[in-house]
Amino acid sequence: MSEKEETEQSKPKENLLLKGWNDFISNITVGYHRFQKSFEENTKKNKELWNQNQEKIDQFFKSAKENWDAKLKEWGAELEKTHKENTNAWENDFEKMTEFFKKNQESWDKNLKEWEVDLEKRQIETKEQWEVRKLKISEDVKNWQEKTKKDWEKGLKSFRREMIKGSYMFLVFMIPILVVLFVIVALITRLFEF
Repeated sequence: MSEKEETEQSKPKENLLLKGWNDFISNITVGYHRFQKSFEENTKKNKELWNQNQEKIDQFFKSAKENWDAKLKEWGAELEKTHKENTNAWENDFEKMTEFFKKNQESWDKNLKEWEVDLEKRQIETKEQWEVRKLKISEDVKNWQEKTKKDWEKGLKSFRREMIKGSYMFLVFMIPILVVLFVIVALITRLFEF
């Protein structure tokens, strides 16, 4: 064996799997450190921007609060002014409203009296009309009863007449038949007697 071969054999053999694993872990560690460093830099930048924007936000809310307070004072003043105007208008119009209601009450009372008089007249007229209508109804009932009675009597007379006529016709047609029947029965009984 040559020296070169001996040196190669005497060197411990590297484990390829172990080397691959170590490279993989070192790459992950390097990537993680890079990510951590960029994350810290971004956080630092964002914190600086936040501090800068915090002042702007505080200023915005402060001005919004001042505007709101000013608007509330303005609305309060307008509301108070409107209230005073309404109170004055109410006091001025109260007498007019009282007079208006008084006139309406008088007009209403007058109309009620007129309606009562009119209602009494109508009640009197209605009583008279009722009496007339009642007489007419009783007259109509009497006429109907008389007509019904006459129709009944007429019907009974017709019925009696037809009964008598029917009985007469029965006798006229049946007597000859009965006589013939009796004669036949008598002949038959005589024939059987001999």
